[in-house]
Amino acid sequence: MNKSVVLGFALLSIAATGCSSSPEKQEGEIIEVGNVEYNSLYHFGYNTGCTSALAQKKSNETLESMKDKTLDGIDAFDNGWKSGTETCNSGTFKSMYTVGKAE
Repeated sequence: MNKSVVLGFALLSIAATGCSSSPEKQEGEIIEVGNVEYNSLYHFGYNTGCTSALAQKKSNETLESMKDKTLDGIDAFDNGWKSGTETCNSGTFKSMYTVGKAE
């Protein structure tokens, strides 16, 4: 019985120590779920557009040939794509969290 109590106390102590040493939450801009202005298709469009703009600098392909044919024509994706290609055509990746939305 004493061993069970000591073992239980030891496990609780370890659990409490683990919880008290978790990293602190860092502040930063978080785009909330359901924010229509920046939905997942916009994110994907921006990221693929930016990646394509960077890749185009090293290839002979056109940006339009690199665009996802399945999602082409969906407004959220197209807006993200446009923002990504315009923002990253300078040759450096720029996070969408630090740039404005293309109109």
